[in-house]
Amino acid sequence: MAKLTILIALVAALVLVVHTSALRSSEQSCKRQLQQVNLRHCENHIAQKIQQQQEEEEGSARTLRGIKHFILRDQSSQESEELDQCCEQLNELNNQRCQCRALQQIYESQSEQCEGRQQEQQLEGELEKLPRTCGFGPLRRCNVNPDEN
Repeated sequence: MAKLTILIALVAALVLVVHTSALRSSEQSCKRQLQQVNLRHCENHIAQKIQQQQEEEEGSARTLRGIKHFILRDQSSQESEELDQCCEQLNELNNQRCQCRALQQIYESQSEQCEGRQQEQQLEGELEKLPRTCGFGPLRRCNVNPDEN
């Protein structure tokens, strides 16, 4: 009976070591991937979305006939290109945990430029929508604001 208990304890310890090693390897892999991927397009897309929301709220969009349509069409094309490239960048990351870390990095770099809590909330909202917009579905247990973890 004592031998069986020791054997079970050894197997449990081995499983724990293997699991910890795999987790550490996954973390290192994610760090490498985040260093290699360029998140600039995601940052640009999010910044454009927030600016667009503010302009709509402030009513500062140009209302001249034709000009407004042209400006919106031009912005829409640029936003679409930024979004496509952003989604490609996020897709290069091999798991949801790493994608979450990318969103947290974007939050950290963009939140410094926010003017007040309302913009920070808009930033969080846009980042939380981004995986669904890219077709990945929502990221489980991902808080894009690492300060709230």
